[in-house]
Amino acid sequence: MGSTVAKGAVFLLVGLGLVIASETARGEDAPAACGAWDVEYLLAANVQLSDTAMGAGDGVHRIGPGRLVLRVEAQGEKLGGRVRMLFYDMKDGFTVDAKALFWETVVKNNTHTSATPDAAGTIAEGTLGERSLRWETPVNGLRTDGTVTCEGSFCGRFGAPPTGTSDVHYPPHPVTFSPFEFDAEKKTFTMAYSIVSKSETPRQTSRITLAGREARRTCVR
Repeated sequence: MGSTVAKGAVFLLVGLGLVIASETARGEDAPAACGAWDVEYLLAANVQLSDTAMGAGDGVHRIGPGRLVLRVEAQGEKLGGRVRMLFYDMKDGFTVDAKALFWETVVKNNTHTSATPDAAGTIAEGTLGERSLRWETPVNGLRTDGTVTCEGSFCGRFGAPPTGTSDVHYPPHPVTFSPFEFDAEKKTFTMAYSIVSKSETPRQTSRITLAGREARRTCVR
C-alpha cells in the first residue's frame, strides 16, 4: 500500500510540474503589447503651380500615386502621441498647357519625389492628437528627379525649360508640411496646400495637397 501511495504522489508531482511548465510556457510565449504601429497610407495629391511667366502655366494638376509610412505610438488599439515619418514617395507626372496671347507651350513633367531619412531612419516628427497630426520638424531631404519635355513658343524663354527633353534635379531640401487632418478612426487624412519648391527654370512655385488612405497597419513590439 505504501508503494501505491508513493507512486500516486510521484504522479501528482509530475502532473503539477507539467501544469506549471505549461503555464510558464504560455506566459513566455504571450505576445507583448504593441508599443507603436507602422501605418502605410496610399496617397493621392494635387500640385498647384503659380508664379509662372505671365501666369501662363498657373493651375492645379492631379499627381500620384504615392505612399507614406508613419510610425505612431500605440494607445491600446488606437493611434496617438508621438509620430515619426519613415517613408515618403510620390510620382509627379502631369502636363501643363500654357497659353498667353498668341503663344502656346506644352510642358510634360515626368518626375519622382522622395525623402531621405536621417541616421535614425526618421524623415519628420510630430504629435498626433484626437484628429490632427502637427509636424514639429520639416520633412527631411525632400528631392525631385526626372525629366521635363517642352514644346512650343515659350520653350527656353521667360523661365520655361528648353525645347525638347531635359533632366530635372531638385536637390534635397527641407519642406514644412501642413497638419494632417484625420477621420475619427485614423483611416484617412487630408493635408492642406504646402509649398514644396520654388525654382527659376522653370520659373514657378509648387504647392502640394495630400489625401491618404490606410493600406496596412503593422504592430511594432
